[in-house]
Amino acid sequence: MKSAVKLSAALCIIMLLSGASFAGVSSVNSLKSAKVGVMSGSVSEYLAQALVSGDSGQVISFGTIGEIIAALRSRDVDAAVMDETPARYFAETGTEFRILAEPVDIEYYAIAFRKGNPLRDEVDKILDAVVADKTLAAIMDKYLKDDPDPSSIDMNVGAKGGKLWVGCAASFPPYELRTPSGFAGIDIELCAEIARRMDRELVIADYRFDALPEALETGKIDMICSALTVTEDRVATMDFTKPYDANQEVVLVLADGK
Repeated sequence: MKSAVKLSAALCIIMLLSGASFAGVSSVNSLKSAKVGVMSGSVSEYLAQALVSGDSGQVISFGTIGEIIAALRSRDVDAAVMDETPARYFAETGTEFRILAEPVDIEYYAIAFRKGNPLRDEVDKILDAVVADKTLAAIMDKYLKDDPDPSSIDMNVGAKGGKLWVGCAASFPPYELRTPSGFAGIDIELCAEIARRMDRELVIADYRFDALPEALETGKIDMICSALTVTEDRVATMDFTKPYDANQEVVLVLADGK
């Protein structure tokens, strides 16, 4: 989220999983023969494509994290490449999954805007403020400890400044998720705070992750806030705020993987 970050595929990931199609991965080299689940349009997809090269290896793209988790459970994929925070969400809520302990590249999350949109500068200043007064830290801490409660999020309904349309892919806990009672997550609460400080009403537009850039370019949304990693390719087509979070790409596997 700050400046463009070129993620290096060379340092990335190794994977491990026992499944019907593959006996296991114990090194980056052996990854080339694995079936790897990723979210479509994500940095994880790019990294996996750089690593998987064997005859039996395959990168399988999904629209949501939930679909990736289901594929892991059914052993339709041997491992999943994803950001560390959502991986921890699944690994730490039971004994079914685990994260491989391997060095990975750092990536930065930022909020994206159409090129030349002056709203970016206004949001940048607010981000500085929510970092300085520890509002953002409190939001992040909350989602490491508590279950989401959409009813507790103030969307500033009826604000005099109009509406702030924010695009996200609400299937990426703990950053954004849709519950029966509404949207919740780190990004949702961050955007709610931004909207309040702008005296605008927050409206969440839920898209597939890979559809968000087009929604931004066509003006359907004002900005993207969806654990969006800053990359050189994205910087060429969108303007980004400063980073508000740093994360790593990790590998999630079934805990009984061999």
